[in-house]
Amino acid sequence: MVVKTQRTADIAVGCFIALFGIFVLFATTMISVRGAHRLSPRTFPFVVGIVLLVCGIALAFKSWSLRGKDPLIQWPDKRGVWTIVVILGSLACYLALLNPLGLPLSTFLYITFSTWYLKRSKWLTAIAAGLISGIVSYYVFIRLLKLSFPEGFLFGG
Repeated sequence: MVVKTQRTADIAVGCFIALFGIFVLFATTMISVRGAHRLSPRTFPFVVGIVLLVCGIALAFKSWSLRGKDPLIQWPDKRGVWTIVVILGSLACYLALLNPLGLPLSTFLYITFSTWYLKRSKWLTAIAAGLISGIVSYYVFIRLLKLSFPEGFLFGG
C-alpha cells in the first residue's frame, strides 16, 4: 500500500504543473500571428506558461527539500466532494456563457457565485467582488491589452 502524504502529493502536483507549463509554452508556438498587433496573441499564454513552469518547479523543489513530519492527506468528506462538484459545475457554466454573455458579465456572475458559495459571504460582498472582477477584466483584457475576448451585449460586442 502506498502511503499518500502531503509532501509526495505536492511533489507530484508541482511536477504536473511544470509539465503543463511546458505544454502551454509549446502550444504558444502554434498560435499564428497575422498582421501588426500592439501585443502579440502569444504574449499572454507565453507568460502563463512561464509562470506555471516556474511555480511547478518551485513547489516540487520546496516540497522535496522539506524535512520533518509529513502529514497524511486528508481526503474531503461528502460536503467537500459536493463543494468541488459545484465549483467545477460553475466553472463549466462560466466557460459556456463566455461567448454569449461576454467576458465582463460572465466573470461577474462566476465570481459573485463563487465568492458567495465558497466563503459563505453575504450577497452584497459577493456582488461587490463580482463587479470589481468584471470591470477589471473588461478594462485590462479588452481595453488595455486589446485581447480578443467577447465583450458581450452590455459593452456593445
